[in-house]
Amino acid sequence: MCAGGTFAKYASAGAEIRLVSLTKGGAGQIRDASVATRATLTAVREEELQAAGEALGLMEARCLDYPDGGLSTIDTETLIELASELLTETVPDVVITFGPDGFSGHPDHVAVGAAVTAACYQIRPATSIRLFHCHRPRSRMLLRDRLAEWVVELTTRFKGTKDFVHALSVFSRETTALGYAADFIKVEWFPSGSYLIEQGDPATAMHFLLSGHVEIRREGDDGRVQVVDRSGPGEFIGEVGIATGQRRNAHVVAVEDVTSLTFLASEPHSIDNGGEQAAILPIRSLRSGDQIDARVNTCIDVTDFVGHKIRATAAHRSQYPIDPKMFPDRILREMFGVEYFIQVLPERELHTSLLDP
Repeated sequence: MCAGGTFAKYASAGAEIRLVSLTKGGAGQIRDASVATRATLTAVREEELQAAGEALGLMEARCLDYPDGGLSTIDTETLIELASELLTETVPDVVITFGPDGFSGHPDHVAVGAAVTAACYQIRPATSIRLFHCHRPRSRMLLRDRLAEWVVELTTRFKGTKDFVHALSVFSRETTALGYAADFIKVEWFPSGSYLIEQGDPATAMHFLLSGHVEIRREGDDGRVQVVDRSGPGEFIGEVGIATGQRRNAHVVAVEDVTSLTFLASEPHSIDNGGEQAAILPIRSLRSGDQIDARVNTCIDVTDFVGHKIRATAAHRSQYPIDPKMFPDRILREMFGVEYFIQVLPERELHTSLLDP
């Protein structure tokens, strides 16, 4: 997710790229029960990483067997020594790893990033290694708006399959949690007889029905209410108001208990950098409106390699049960078309206008 497009871009240009994961991911979540069990997950995750590496064009994708979820408990010097051995073995020109935030905050990511960084500093006098830390994006793009525009443009009514329902639930919450979109997404329950939307209200939320059915009821000037439509699982509700910016033109009422994936504009937030508040700046890039902290000095245009990145992500089906063709290409390109990094070694003057180092 954080550097896959960069890997694919430079692999296509002839770079030899090797990826090493210190764990096999056996303690992770299983989001598709048909793919793995707790007993088989370690083996499955290793195979998934191999498939992801093939999708990105990597020369090697290697899994070591350190405890998943336990790297932060291993002696720091032990991890640094391991990282040094790997660097000495491969003699890389460029190293990409996690920064102090671990990209997603995962303790394993934090531990790996710290060990690799320390090892690069130790061997730097004898090498010309360039070290980069992955940086989380802070996009202002609302997935709510892009999905609404897409659905409204369709010539036929959209109805997602069970696979789409599952995929959108995982995809939307993961991408917003990692900063690729600025939505606030929650699962809501509406008992039978309650309103999801009231006619005349401003259009602020969009619903994607996970279970249950609703009626679309239009109220006339005389107060008479007429049922004009009905919707169920796999359908979007409220997309027209979001796409057009107009007030709600009908009531939406649950006719049985309904569960909805609800998309809202999130509250503004700042970047949390280990307790320190870093300055936030807009960056001149292909994604207008992105916010980054002042330390970021490199952004890579991976627009033409977003497909590789999504296929590699989908290869991890136990974690991301998505079909790479499930979402419109223009949305994926906007969300994932730029990757951000902080170049740590050699130390450089910080700036925010560099495209491709």
